[in-house]
Amino acid sequence: MATIQVLLDESGAVLGTTQGPDTASGESAPEQVGLVAGPGQQLVEVEVADELLAGSPAELHSHLRTNLRG
Repeated sequence: MATIQVLLDESGAVLGTTQGPDTASGESAPEQVGLVAGPGQQLVEVEVADELLAGSPAELHSHLRTNLRG
């Protein structure tokens, strides 16, 4: 399982996702990566199966749309 950040708009549509750099190292590696929600947006952290991250972004967004709606 991996933890990702999901940026949603007012209607709950997925605007983007990001995952922290687990294996980044070296002088130029970022210390932290993240999304920032703007007005009317929401940022949530969710756990997803590693297999979803290996697929296409379209598949990931489809899965998130289906499973983030309550």
